[in-house]
Amino acid sequence: CLLAAGEAIVSDLENQSGVDTSIAEYLLNQFTDDYQFRGLANNRYSKTLTLGDDGLVRLPATIISLDFNSLLTNAEGNVIRVSIKNNNGSFYLWNVTDQTSDFSAYTTEDIKATLIVSVEWEDIDTPGQRAIVASAARRYQMLTQGDQGADAYLAQDEAMYNMKGKSRDMD
Repeated sequence: CLLAAGEAIVSDLENQSGVDTSIAEYLLNQFTDDYQFRGLANNRYSKTLTLGDDGLVRLPATIISLDFNSLLTNAEGNVIRVSIKNNNGSFYLWNVTDQTSDFSAYTTEDIKATLIVSVEWEDIDTPGQRAIVASAARRYQMLTQGDQGADAYLAQDEAMYNMKGKSRDMD
């Protein structure tokens, strides 16, 4: 990111951190989250969720997104819509329709969902890592320098790496 904007690169994020380094690191983290949000081969999976004894359906702490695959209806016949609820760092399924986290009325139903979870940087394939870095570098350069010529060059890199990342993920 720093190099793309003509800045000196750093070898230590702890001791040489400054405003530029902090901005670059923040953008890299944001683009890592954005890239994973679309769902990758190694962070998206289907699962039958487990109902706890307390009626809660707990979700992994690394959850990013959830697509509900079950068709549940409440006592009034309304389709249950769900979302993810965070309670002090613990994530669980939230019944938006009835405004409750209690799913004990559905003990006889399979509660199925497709989960997208966050994975560590090291677990993202190299093409995906390059796509993330290219996107973050381009944004960083535009925020700090605003050079249109550099942006055009970085846009080509970004497009190529994104294409390679998506292609690798599809394979």
